[in-house]
Amino acid sequence: MRLGRGRDRQRPRRLIDNSGNQRVEQGARVMRPGSLSLDAFLARRAGDRRLARLTHDLCLPEGSGLEFGPADNPTPLPEGLSVTYVDHSRDAGADLAGATPIDHAWSGSGSLTAVLGHDGYDFAIAAQVGQYVPNLLGWLRGIHAALRPGGVLNLSLPDRQFMFDAARPVSTLAELIEADLLAYERPSPRQMFGHTYDVRTITPEQIWAGEDPVHAPRMAGEAALPHAHAEAVDALATDAYVACHCWVLTPIAFLDLVEGATRLDLFPFVLNQVSATQLGGFEFYVSMRREAQAEAEALLGLQIGAINHLRGLLETQRQTAKLMAGI
Repeated sequence: MRLGRGRDRQRPRRLIDNSGNQRVEQGARVMRPGSLSLDAFLARRAGDRRLARLTHDLCLPEGSGLEFGPADNPTPLPEGLSVTYVDHSRDAGADLAGATPIDHAWSGSGSLTAVLGHDGYDFAIAAQVGQYVPNLLGWLRGIHAALRPGGVLNLSLPDRQFMFDAARPVSTLAELIEADLLAYERPSPRQMFGHTYDVRTITPEQIWAGEDPVHAPRMAGEAALPHAHAEAVDALATDAYVACHCWVLTPIAFLDLVEGATRLDLFPFVLNQVSATQLGGFEFYVSMRREAQAEAEALLGLQIGAINHLRGLLETQRQTAKLMAGI
């Protein structure tokens, strides 16, 4: 987080939209201002580790950004930050009481800046969203293009070791490349089948208590196999979007995918942080930035150095946790 004077910009004009929410109009973009005073935000952030990680390195006190998939729980932000909400459709979350109105629909494939009509955003936030995106690489590249140099993207992602995906294999680089080459806009039959067949009826609390997720019943019960096949057939035959976990990740598996994609020049961000899953939790956090340096070889060196450093930190944390568990 950087405290200081925000970047020079014209003072935005405030509006009231059709949903009754105050909005900010600035050039070609319309944004919603944060709801907290700066002091209230900083106080809340100091006691909320999740909020601190989702708002890591945000430019304060002023800035503009994007949040993906806010549903009914958008990230609380200070009033000096303005945010535009993006999801796979404008009516995403409409069945939830108090759902956040979506400003722009974007599938994750194709140009995000063309959808927004603007670039140069200071930050982007996506809490528990990336696992649902059919084309993860295309989604990340689209966000990268929408940020200014130095802009930051903060994610939280489920750690499959501690939630209902625990019995599923981690996603592979081949799957990541396939989704990108085919520019998936909806979950593929393979993604839909894997999610529907192998998710288990087990909670993070049960896993942390020592229950083996492999022995937990499948969420779809005894009919899981034909049900998963039917869902895969429907995914191929229709244009409907059905949410599923397209990606199965751990912190180390995520680093492995990023390294492979970086070496193929398909991942333009440079990683800042990867935070291991906390005791009793089920999600890990990633912070990445759009580097001002644009030369491919220099970016590759920065990224590989960051990955090796972060992998070492995660391995040290894993070994420490293992030793402590044996005490």
